[in-house]
Amino acid sequence: MPMRLLLVGVFLVLLIFVSTNMAHAQNSTSISASTNEPSYETGDKVIITGSVQQATNDNPVTIIVRNPIGNVYEVGQVPLLNNLFVHDFVLSDDAQGGTYTVNIKQDNQMSKIQFQVIAGQTQIIPVFDSEIRVSGENTSLIKYGNVEVSTADDSIVIQMDTTKMQNSSILEEYHIPKRVVDAVGGQLVIKENGNNADCTQTETDLERALVCPIQNGTKELTIIGTTVIPEFVATPYVLVFSIIAVVVFTRVRYFGFR
Repeated sequence: MPMRLLLVGVFLVLLIFVSTNMAHAQNSTSISASTNEPSYETGDKVIITGSVQQATNDNPVTIIVRNPIGNVYEVGQVPLLNNLFVHDFVLSDDAQGGTYTVNIKQDNQMSKIQFQVIAGQTQIIPVFDSEIRVSGENTSLIKYGNVEVSTADDSIVIQMDTTKMQNSSILEEYHIPKRVVDAVGGQLVIKENGNNADCTQTETDLERALVCPIQNGTKELTIIGTTVIPEFVATPYVLVFSIIAVVVFTRVRYFGFR
């Protein structure tokens, strides 16, 4: 009898062990994924990368991104390459702040990750037929004015009013198209009221992003590069010469010189 009880006990232990491991296997996921950053601001690019350990068939990976209130914000289907996948998208300027949920599925395998969006205010500074986009949590406290372009110094000067600022500084992010001002082979020089500013710089193929602590009392921000929009600056001169040419041609025809 004791032997039978011992065998029954061993059987029950084995049953519990197997059941626990089966439940763990059913609840585990063979999809692992992550974002390139834990949090983003509007205008940033979100890059989702991951791998599927047990890929089935040739089905693509479906990615559904939901905003903080549960609405679908982004949908993508990406193929697997050696069991790896990548999907990216850019957060719009009006993206809602909060926690975004990413649901990832490949056949009957699923995974879920999250990331944060920090939404701030955005201002647009027009520069000829282009623009500089400014973002930050307290951007509305700074009023941006005229922009002066100097082809002699390869610089642009942005006038600003910081009298509404209560803190000693505000962190601002400037997205500057390279067609406006660029520093070929180097970095832009940034000055506040003529003094060098401590800004971090990153760049893509089309623009540069500057993150600068704007000090209370700053009246102008000077951005110096190696090239500045000469094609736009030269446009008025081209127009003037065109008008002169038309007038001269008209007078010649009028007086009969042909």
